[in-house]
Amino acid sequence: MPEKNVQSIEAIAHQILCLNVISKLFKESQKETSEVINTLVHLLPEAWQYPNDTCARVIWDNKKISSANFRTTDWLQRAEIAIGDTPIGAVEVYYLEEKPCAEEGPFLLHERNFIDTVAAELGRYMELKQVERTKDQLHHELELYASLLRHDFRNDLGVILGNVEIAKMTISDRDDVLDEILASTEAVCERMLNLLNAFGAAAKMADTDPIAMIGRIANQIKIASMGMKVEVMVDESVKGVRIPASQLLPLVFDNLLRNAEVYAGNHPTVTISISKQDDTLRVVVADDGPGVAKEIRGALFQKGVSTRGGGLGLYLSRRVLETMGGSIELIDSDIRRGASFEILLPIVD
Repeated sequence: MPEKNVQSIEAIAHQILCLNVISKLFKESQKETSEVINTLVHLLPEAWQYPNDTCARVIWDNKKISSANFRTTDWLQRAEIAIGDTPIGAVEVYYLEEKPCAEEGPFLLHERNFIDTVAAELGRYMELKQVERTKDQLHHELELYASLLRHDFRNDLGVILGNVEIAKMTISDRDDVLDEILASTEAVCERMLNLLNAFGAAAKMADTDPIAMIGRIANQIKIASMGMKVEVMVDESVKGVRIPASQLLPLVFDNLLRNAEVYAGNHPTVTISISKQDDTLRVVVADDGPGVAKEIRGALFQKGVSTRGGGLGLYLSRRVLETMGGSIELIDSDIRRGASFEILLPIVD
């Protein structure tokens, strides 16, 4: 094989190694962009045929980072950096001394291919960093907005609870109906406070006792709903069982009971049966309402589906359970004739 071909193959092989190093560099997402670019401009000369007489520079967003030996000359190879179709900068490689003519001035064709590849990868890297910055900003704004909402809602709920207490103290001739209304209002406020605490930074440690958690939610909904009956049936094998801690899991059961309250008719009865299957906790929530229409059963847990079960609530419920390694399904049950949901959760030691 001619010596020139051997040298060309060796040069391409060396460029492949350089690309591998650069690819790994772009995956170091924890590093600042300027740090990554600074490393890149000192790696680039190694991929050209005269590395000791080569310097590099990256220009983007009105910033410039150059190799230590950088200076501009007449011998330039340049590739544009773009995000989508929008140019945002360039990769520049200069020879510091005049070199023999090749395919592109003093530069080789495979060097052109190399710098184009690096520029394309750099564009993708910068696009990813841009997305990360936007994501971080939105997350920060969402946290701030949620904090403001929690503050305002908590204050408003405090006013309502205060008014309930005033009514209890000042209205001496209350009848049973008024007492029930006040108790229901108080329970609804407490339930909303629990919801706010679930998303609060200072939330309490999540309950890992499924019997206590479900029992507490059932009692709250019975007081708040004024007419809804909730029966909790616990198998002996479940006592002492623990499930993964989650601030959001109580909201799943609260959502199912709210759905039954709204859609299962007047004075509905809901049965919650809790049992154990090997290393899995099984909870079935069944009501005596009209059930779920056949035409929407298959899409019940899809985002945005509106049914008697509340499409968004069930979609989020499934997402919460999946993050815990669990599941939720609509099933046919002999406990009640209405809608029946089976929840499976892993049991932990």
